[in-house]
Amino acid sequence: MKTFDKDFFNLNNFISFQKKFSFNHKNDRRIVGHVCYNVNEPFIPIMGASLVSIIKNNPDMAFVFHIFTDGFSKQNENYISQFAQNFHCTCILYILNMEPFSDFHIKVARFSRITYGRLYMPKVLKTVTSRFIYVDADAMCINSLHDLWNLKMDGRAMGAVSETEDAVKHRAGYLKLQSGKYFNDGIMLVDIEEWERQHITEKSFSYQSEPKERFLGQSQDILNLVFDGTNYFLPSQYNVYGGGYNAQDNSVFIHWTGRRKPWQMVLTDFDAQWRKYNALSPWPTITNILPIKKPENYHDFQQWGRYQKAHGNMAGYFKGIFWYSWLRIRYKLHI
Repeated sequence: MKTFDKDFFNLNNFISFQKKFSFNHKNDRRIVGHVCYNVNEPFIPIMGASLVSIIKNNPDMAFVFHIFTDGFSKQNENYISQFAQNFHCTCILYILNMEPFSDFHIKVARFSRITYGRLYMPKVLKTVTSRFIYVDADAMCINSLHDLWNLKMDGRAMGAVSETEDAVKHRAGYLKLQSGKYFNDGIMLVDIEEWERQHITEKSFSYQSEPKERFLGQSQDILNLVFDGTNYFLPSQYNVYGGGYNAQDNSVFIHWTGRRKPWQMVLTDFDAQWRKYNALSPWPTITNILPIKKPENYHDFQQWGRYQKAHGNMAGYFKGIFWYSWLRIRYKLHI
């Protein structure tokens, strides 16, 4: 495993830029919650809907949003400033120096190495707060975070929801986890003091330079190897997978963990709810209800068609299958 000198984890080696936009009400007596994201430039507008969803479902809390990225446009910076002003909260932008992350593997070409930013966040926030909630940009809050924010984790460094039974069996087995447990890192409650005491960041970075064949995922596999079941397992309502297919009344986060995303097409009430939060954000409103007709999106049309059929709309089904077939041909022929 990779080792590091004592100065490697210093802030000045990781944070190349920081800017704060603070528009909280004066004398605000609400509980302050800290929420973190790691996003690349294309996902900043997607994150906007997630930010709005947290604000709208937690009027009793004041928020500081910590946004870690590998770079952003001036336009996105302006949108983030506008969001903080519109919703009377604080947003702190961090540009991470990606060089210290360069030896982490990339499993799938469309993924970004910025996903590993969540491994370093506690080092940045340890002088600011004792805990924070990490949220993937494609997750939407639909209920209060009060109970999660105040949850006691019995000395555990991090809380996350277990993956589905089939995923746990497959991934825990592949990684040879002794606990036989496996969590999803898309929503995490982090106790910074315990994280630091257990040297979670340092242990995670030690897996750099490992062959990518050892892993099925990216940061999620790394964290599961480090914790191997010693984390706190949150109730399932804090990370409802698949865009909320099994959501209950007490669900808190809806998480689009599959290929289908609510900004690509609208199939469910949760997709429509995501669009409403997107419309309330400063970022441009997404209006398409069908997937964009690009060859690489042919899978989306198959899923859209099947959904229409399941709901009795055969015309929609045939439309979806037509576009699936035509775009698939174009994709395979590179035209």
